[in-house]
Amino acid sequence: MISLLNPDLFLYSDHGKTLVTIDRGNYWHCGFAVPKGTAEKMQARGIEDFRASIAEVAPFLRDRVIELRDWSDVKLLTVRADRLRKWYRPGLLCIGDAAHAMSPIGGVGINLAIQDAVAAANILAEPLRKGVVSGKHLAKIQRRRSFPTRLTQRMQAIIQRQVWRGLDKPQAARPPWAMRQLERTTLPCRMRTRFIGVGFLPEHVKPPDVFK
Repeated sequence: MISLLNPDLFLYSDHGKTLVTIDRGNYWHCGFAVPKGTAEKMQARGIEDFRASIAEVAPFLRDRVIELRDWSDVKLLTVRADRLRKWYRPGLLCIGDAAHAMSPIGGVGINLAIQDAVAAANILAEPLRKGVVSGKHLAKIQRRRSFPTRLTQRMQAIIQRQVWRGLDKPQAARPPWAMRQLERTTLPCRMRTRFIGVGFLPEHVKPPDVFK
């Protein structure tokens, strides 16, 4: 078991199976990783087999998986990460998920969407007030926000590969040696806090007097 990305998010990986649990306060949000294209086969084996798979990787949930009565209690989320080549056209600017679909890893999609919005407000406030918004202003927003988007998606891909690497392997999985060593220090916690809470290019709202 590894505390992953923040103190309330845990990853359990063993016997070729991976489970992520997130403490939401009054309930737990859980995700069970399966290779793409295998969901139908998993469903064909029945909900009982799915319950057993969860209990195998996280035995402490053995008395809770009965809450999964049938497949209507399970939602399939297809992980994808991509971005538009061009975020804008005359009269239109795409930001957040409209411009770049993020993996759910880390839950950082909302962070980037808000930062996109702040950057757009800072760059467009004065041109909008003067009525002179042009494609150059919109391109400036994309240039500024493309860097943190690409870097975040790259980090998510690295984490995802670590998770997917152990899937479908019957032997017990262990985190890589380097990760096990880092987990003994405070560095991973600081890095995860930065990655989740701040991001690679934080944005700050400019006060109105900046535009005068």
